[in-house]
Amino acid sequence: MKSTDASEKVSTGERTRPLPVCLLWQHPLVVAEFRKHLAGGRFDVTDLRIQGAALVPPDATLPAGAPLVVVDSDDGAATALPVLDRLEQLSPSARTVVLSERFDDEPDAFHLLRAGVKGLVTYAEMRERLPQALEAVAAGGFWVPRVLLSRFVELTVRSAGRPRPASRTALTPRESEILEDLLLNLANKEIAKRRGLTSRTIKFHVSNVLAKYGVKRRADLLLLSFPQH
Repeated sequence: MKSTDASEKVSTGERTRPLPVCLLWQHPLVVAEFRKHLAGGRFDVTDLRIQGAALVPPDATLPAGAPLVVVDSDDGAATALPVLDRLEQLSPSARTVVLSERFDDEPDAFHLLRAGVKGLVTYAEMRERLPQALEAVAAGGFWVPRVLLSRFVELTVRSAGRPRPASRTALTPRESEILEDLLLNLANKEIAKRRGLTSRTIKFHVSNVLAKYGVKRRADLLLLSFPQH
């Protein structure tokens, strides 16, 4: 997807087998729309109804190995957060996406991000963006509206006690320094001045750090520092 005012995706490369996706749904119309927009063989869709106080039934099981779980929550975090707690017991390695009417209530959306949700997709976006969002999240990336993500970074980047995310491969001492600067939301020029290096050198190190974390955006490093579901 080209850069627009919507969310961005991480490229996934070629996939040889359908991607398993489990939808936890509240409304039948959501199931029908979900399956329609994921038709074509790229996805292997299963679903489980959640309703009432039980949310996810005590005897529920998720498809073995399903890397993605999508939670239908028309009231945002109010329903999604208890479901996420249950999912952590059922499938702790699954990556989660939340479907809702809107995500313009910042505190509500931020609760979801801090809980480890990797994607936020509105019902209106399902037709055009759902497949890309799921592919991005399955590949280790995030799908969050840009404006919301920017605000999230602004409010949390300097929060005390935030853990440092774990890299997929070892960082060099210089890359570790650059990571700390990125987590402070410093621009390349600010990092260059702080470290006594050229902007070109900083750009090189920033690219290496992002690659080692498997992300393309600086903001994703912040998301990685929150609990992983």
